[in-house]
Amino acid sequence: MAKLQEKIYNTLPYPFKFILLNIKAFQNTKQRYTKEFHKYLKEYINLWDADIEVINSYQKEKLTMLLSEAYQYSDWYNNILKELGITLTDIKEDPYAVLSKMPILKKTERKTHPDALVNTSRETSAVGYTSGTSGSPTINYLDTESINRSFALWRRFHKTIGLDTQKVRQVRFSGRLMVRPDRKKPPFWMYNYYERQLLMSTYHLTEDNLIHYVKKLNRFKPLLLDGYPSAIYIISRFINQKKIAIKFTPKAIAVTAETLYDYQRIEIEKAFGCHVFNQYASSEGSPFITECTEGNLHLNTDSGVFEFINNKGEVAQQGEVAQLVVTSFSNLKTPIIKYNIEDTVLLSEKGKNCSCGCAMPMIEKLTGREDDILWTEEKGYVGRMDTAYKGLEGIVKSQIIQESPQKIIVNLIAEDTFNENMQDKLLHNLKDRLGQTLEYQITIVDDIPLGPNGKFDAVKRNFTIEL
Repeated sequence: MAKLQEKIYNTLPYPFKFILLNIKAFQNTKQRYTKEFHKYLKEYINLWDADIEVINSYQKEKLTMLLSEAYQYSDWYNNILKELGITLTDIKEDPYAVLSKMPILKKTERKTHPDALVNTSRETSAVGYTSGTSGSPTINYLDTESINRSFALWRRFHKTIGLDTQKVRQVRFSGRLMVRPDRKKPPFWMYNYYERQLLMSTYHLTEDNLIHYVKKLNRFKPLLLDGYPSAIYIISRFINQKKIAIKFTPKAIAVTAETLYDYQRIEIEKAFGCHVFNQYASSEGSPFITECTEGNLHLNTDSGVFEFINNKGEVAQQGEVAQLVVTSFSNLKTPIIKYNIEDTVLLSEKGKNCSCGCAMPMIEKLTGREDDILWTEEKGYVGRMDTAYKGLEGIVKSQIIQESPQKIIVNLIAEDTFNENMQDKLLHNLKDRLGQTLEYQITIVDDIPLGPNGKFDAVKRNFTIEL
């Protein structure tokens, strides 16, 4: 929704919210699911099972088109390419060589020069904003093809995990304010009729309210649960603790927008008896990374080009945590070419083939934003801190904050079973992973606030590292 619409929406009584939301949903449906959308969906479905030579040829064709349009119609990229002495002929002859010569586009540049980046040959169909984890959202201009391709890729992912290509009954947990933040009684959700989608608030997941969420899920019986893993985990943990009977089994659970931790996956799969599929995309139009039915994370190389750099600014090697540098085919109005999106992945130790039938390359794990990676002199870069909680009991919710290279703060919401022995074990685990000489402060708290756009920051680093 546009900002003015959101302001109006937030002031309305519940029935009027439903009407306004579904008017917007109807408009979105008309814009997203066109004849072109179905053409792109068929194209992407065929590519998922294609030979790697076919996929690589498609990627080269799309990269040539993207660079050619950027050269001709984007002031930002035209200036860069001409300064490098690159011509349209160079792009057509070897687009990968051209890409390798281009400088990395930084977040600050993407944020402060959106109008210079845009492709002026494409008509603006929508204007969106990133969630603004830095406190300042980034404007994002979109054309119709970009919207259709993004949703076609998303629907392709659904098909690869066993869902119908048509709209399925689903529940979504996101940071959108569905109902007033101070609401004390249900409903804490809103139904999107046109998408068959129940939008559940992530801002009302208190102990007193969770039973209402579970009852609604049992009545609605979704085939897909989708959204923030932290929210689905909170409900799953409540279901498992209270031994509540779930009267449906989803076909799939798909999580996005936050790092999925192993302990969350275990709890969610136990509660719903269904596999959790991880995925990576972004509101800026990043290429997709999706989990297949064999549990492997595939780089969707038909959605863009992925490059990986380590903390030294060099090409990352197998087994390293690497920053993503992306070139996307799913945002053609505001091109992002060789863009450091400041998200990180763990590269596989060695190349392997996947038995799911998809030939696209794989990574080991999605490790989160660069800010989610901790750093100490003793251990260097450290990701995936969820292993520090293995074997511990009584922790309801936890957040690790690195204030400086020498100080770690851990905020915990804990139950009675989290005793002194458990705290000693946690401290031992932290020291093993981060170093023995740091200052550690473990604090029991009543609440840990959500971050921007309703996301939960399990790990935060409050200082900058020069990469």
